[in-house]
Order: sequence, then C-alpha cells, then structure tokens
Amino acid sequence: MVFNGHTIESIDAIDETTMNEIMVMYADGIIGNQGIISGIGALTAGVFNYMRSNNAPPYSLKQVLGNAYGYIFSEVETKPDDALLLFMTQAKGFSMDKFNKE
Repeated sequence: MVFNGHTIESIDAIDETTMNEIMVMYADGIIGNQGIISGIGALTAGVFNYMRSNNAPPYSLKQVLGNAYGYIFSEVETKPDDALLLFMTQAKGFSMDKFNKE
C-alpha cells in the first residue's frame, strides 16, 4: 500500500475490518486474481472458439477455467419444476395444495 501514497503511519491507523476488505480487494477483486482469471479465461475461450472447426462444439468459460470456475462463479443447481413452482407462487390465488411437492 505504500506504493499508493500511504505512509507506514497511515497504514497503521487503518482498522482491522477495513484492512481485511482491502486485502480481499487485492486478492480476489477486479484487480486481483479473480479479475485476472476471469478476464484471461474469457479471452482464451473466445480465441479457442474462433479457431475451432465448424462441426466442433463451442468452448465455454467453465471448460476453460476448470476448477477455478467454481471458485469465481457460484453455481446453484435448480430443477425445472422448481423454476415453475417459483413462477406459479406469484400467481393471483396461488395455493400450494395444487402441487404435490415431495
């Protein structure tokens, strides 16, 4: 942080919560590893898709990033019937007894 114009005294004056947020920003933020990995991954997927043959399936960001994808992007598994149920709960006069939810 000294390279950003801070002095040792100003760094010592920062409370622990703010310092933790700054560390996360540098490690996982847009300027940290998360930003670099997702940026390079998107670029790599784009280049691979540009070079692939017409009959080959397209590359996805998930394929390019591998295990790092789960670290950066959280995947919530939903079933189609859950999405339908959520949509139907917003209907006027909705009653749960019409659905046999197990």
